[in-house]
Amino acid sequence: MTDRSFYLWPTALAAVLLSACGGSGDSPEPPVVPPVSDASKFTEKATWTFELPAAGASLCYDFNAKAQVPGCSGNAWDIQVKSGGRTAELLTNSGPNGSGAGGAFGSPFTHTWAELQTWKSALTDPKGSAIPANLYFPDAAKNVFTGGNMIQSSAFEYGLGGDSDHLLYPNYRVFLVTTQNTLADAVGTAAAPVYALQLLGYYGGAGGTASGHPTFRWLDRTSQQIRTATVDASAGWVYYNLTTAATVPASGDWHVAFNRYTIKLNGGTSGSGKVGGFVGATPAGFYGPDGTTPVVAKFKSAVPADTLADLTSVLATPANAGAWVKDSVSSQLSPAYTGTYPEPLDYGWFSYYPTDAGALAAGLAGQHQLKANPERATLVRSGEGNSYARLHLTRIAYAPVAAGAKPYIGTQTWTLEMDIQPPAP
Repeated sequence: MTDRSFYLWPTALAAVLLSACGGSGDSPEPPVVPPVSDASKFTEKATWTFELPAAGASLCYDFNAKAQVPGCSGNAWDIQVKSGGRTAELLTNSGPNGSGAGGAFGSPFTHTWAELQTWKSALTDPKGSAIPANLYFPDAAKNVFTGGNMIQSSAFEYGLGGDSDHLLYPNYRVFLVTTQNTLADAVGTAAAPVYALQLLGYYGGAGGTASGHPTFRWLDRTSQQIRTATVDASAGWVYYNLTTAATVPASGDWHVAFNRYTIKLNGGTSGSGKVGGFVGATPAGFYGPDGTTPVVAKFKSAVPADTLADLTSVLATPANAGAWVKDSVSSQLSPAYTGTYPEPLDYGWFSYYPTDAGALAAGLAGQHQLKANPERATLVRSGEGNSYARLHLTRIAYAPVAAGAKPYIGTQTWTLEMDIQPPAP
């Protein structure tokens, strides 16, 4: 794998730019470049070896204390392993997944373990370029508002006017939002309230140009009442109740929440509610034949009045109650797998071998086993936000099983090795 400097990544670039610009008139401060030194700041090492717990259970590790943290509580833990039973995902202490200031560096596995060994600091690349704090991405909610564009949004497009354009443009997509989203909830109960919601803009404030002020309108599909609101989400999460048309505390009865251009719903991993979402319609003309390429002229000329009919029209609905999309957690530490079954599937940290032939060729005992990919590595910021670690998964070992049993049912023992950059004195 060749070395690719962090400033070439479009998603990372967008996150940095959006945090500082977008019509507010503010200029981003240049990153502070730490002095280049031959002395490595990765002065400590740690090895975390653990048995993979039962499906749904989690283990958390504090790499500064070099110890597991019971209950995964507080800001001190840094890395979480959440078991899927026979696989697992890695998460950071950040976003909806924790109360800390953690995060994972840029696109995962851009650098191999050998390449990261040449780094002297988690804040400066080998070329001496400073790494902005924005490039340590917190975990985020993944839901109906998550998309595949460079800002991971299904409600906005970014920078359609070229390199000098750092604005967000709404696509006026209509999202259905319901307060009951599972089959079990729907059985024997009255129909849950369903709202149709559109994002209309991203700028507001006193001058109307400050970023982080999403405007949205929604239709109560029972009463047919349409309302519009703007919230100041420039400094953190703002929670909103669509029934009362008011902001509420995080502990209150909310349906949708905004943090700049990121949106989450009160359900799944984002809240204790039962709110789910579904894409009801995408207004015509905003995307090309492939459904993903923005038609720039349409975005630049569109105004909210153009798509009001889309909000009130007949919309697509879920095939069943279980098809409502609930929030889940997305982490840079757990990218989507690549590969096509029944060939081996690459999960980054490890590969999964579904067949005996593939498993035996990889030196495993049989099908459905995992094998660590030790050359894959990344950087993680601690839950306290003041220390870092480069890490890789060096081994997944299976415990012996009884005669005649499948090898993959054996208890898994994982080993993560890391070099630690402690907090600055």
